[in-house]
Amino acid sequence: MTDVRENILARLLEVLTSVPNIRTAVRNDVDIVEDKLPAITVFDGDEETNGAEDRSARLSNRPYVARMMPDIVVQELHAAGSELSTLRREIIRRVLNDAVLIEQVGSNGAIRYVGCQTDFGWLREKFNAMNVQFVFQYSLKIEEL
Repeated sequence: MTDVRENILARLLEVLTSVPNIRTAVRNDVDIVEDKLPAITVFDGDEETNGAEDRSARLSNRPYVARMMPDIVVQELHAAGSELSTLRREIIRRVLNDAVLIEQVGSNGAIRYVGCQTDFGWLREKFNAMNVQFVFQYSLKIEEL
């Protein structure tokens, strides 16, 4: 059985672990201690399909088109000086050029950089922070789950 979503998330974490100057790369963990910064956390995020609008996909057992939007949160200490732009550039370059991720979304899939947000309220006091967003589009074949 194949869960494309899980495979993409696992590979995404591997790719982000290779970003220079990152001390910690974890998945779905909000408790990063200061001595582990700068850090990247991959949150599983949302997944949506064309299933609600395309009833024929379900009835004929054709694959759904799935779009997954994981949250990638980058944190660093204020005192460190902001390296967020450098980290953003490295993340975008590595994710969009990773051959394994490209293979996992398949020939009809896509990886798209959406954008980033910085300085969110819940991290503002202690850290520089950034949320980097991608959309991964792939075929979801129910019979392969």
